[in-house]
Amino acid sequence: MAEVLDHEFDGIQEYDNPIPTWLGALFVITIVWGIGYALYYPSLPNFSGFSGWSAEQQYDAQMETEEARYAPLREEAEEKALEALASLSEDQATVQAGREVYTFYCAACHGDNAEGKVGPSLTDEEWLYGNEPKDILTSIREGRPKGMPQWKSQLKDDEVKSVAVYVMSLTRNPGEGQ
Repeated sequence: MAEVLDHEFDGIQEYDNPIPTWLGALFVITIVWGIGYALYYPSLPNFSGFSGWSAEQQYDAQMETEEARYAPLREEAEEKALEALASLSEDQATVQAGREVYTFYCAACHGDNAEGKVGPSLTDEEWLYGNEPKDILTSIREGRPKGMPQWKSQLKDDEVKSVAVYVMSLTRNPGEGQ
């Protein structure tokens, strides 16, 4: 029998019983496992762990996998959107809407008839950044060096597309901007 400790509280005496062996072993195993975990994974300040694992690396690897997985679908969707944009250049309502946006935002630099002022002419065949639908959309959305601003934050997506359609109609029908 375990010995009784020499203190008492409200008439209750306490025995000096050791903890069970299995519980002590579990406690030691838990401590050893915790130290091993802290050394293997990055869990201590200024120490990246022996595994070299990081959440940022795992995220980047997952994004690369998803990018590779969805890139063909994204390209296909972009091709269809560009084909639809090219076909919209035949729609006079879209061309007219694009002309209105062009007159308000673009004519100051490119001229009322797209003949070019500060900005280059949009009616000739030689363009510095290309006159394909994708190139035109990129120029409008992202801007270009030496003065072409980004319009993606100021114009709605349908306005960007209608301006692109209008500009495409100018290159196919020079003189229409007059």
